[in-house]
Amino acid sequence: MMITFKRLLIKIPLLFIFLILHLSTATSEDKLTREELNEYIYEYIMENPEVILESVDKLRQKMQENSNTDNEFIEENFVEMANNANIPFMGSDKPKVTIIEFFDYNCGYCKKSLDAITELLRSEFDLKVSFREYPILSPSSRTAAKAALAARKQGKYFVLHSALMSMQGNLNEDKIFQAASNLKIDINKLKKDMNNIDIENILQENEDLARKLNIRGTPTFIINGKLYAGALELNKLKTIINESLNDS
Repeated sequence: MMITFKRLLIKIPLLFIFLILHLSTATSEDKLTREELNEYIYEYIMENPEVILESVDKLRQKMQENSNTDNEFIEENFVEMANNANIPFMGSDKPKVTIIEFFDYNCGYCKKSLDAITELLRSEFDLKVSFREYPILSPSSRTAAKAALAARKQGKYFVLHSALMSMQGNLNEDKIFQAASNLKIDINKLKKDMNNIDIENILQENEDLARKLNIRGTPTFIINGKLYAGALELNKLKTIINESLNDS
């Protein structure tokens, strides 16, 4: 998600830590009150406004450099990411459009995206949706992710994925396994498969990739090599897909 100018300004005071330390040392004999310290900082900023502008420019430049690096990495590795056989997917084996979704089963916005993704899979679009579990919100998120991946071994990944995404409120083990049981999934096998090293490797790979791409929240989508942070409604997804098809 883009950091707004307002948020940048909120972070600016951190840049004056050295100034605070300097003032504290210089006036060690006279202990400064919080009000006095704030006044010193305020006066310094007013007398040197270029410091804020320089800090913002440097931060913008760094963000742009990071963004360019992320875009280059996605462009170079998208085909590999999109066709990783270890990652569950729905849709075409040879799609014109590929959507990679990073999600968390306890993420409300991810739950809202489920209907849009399901509708797209039913649509006329020749596409593929690759599901990247990214359990960052709670321990139960990781349990749900492991359960869904384990259900894949019984051919029921997407039905359990959909069931877990459809649940209101935070998940827990009872809810997760009850949902699996309702879908006629062998619970004993599921629990055993959840501890398989292959599943741990998938989750670790997803976390490493998210870190590499500076993905800090869910849902995040990569659509034909372009990254989109945040929930996307059906019409927005259709617009992006059509743009991708026109560009191809």
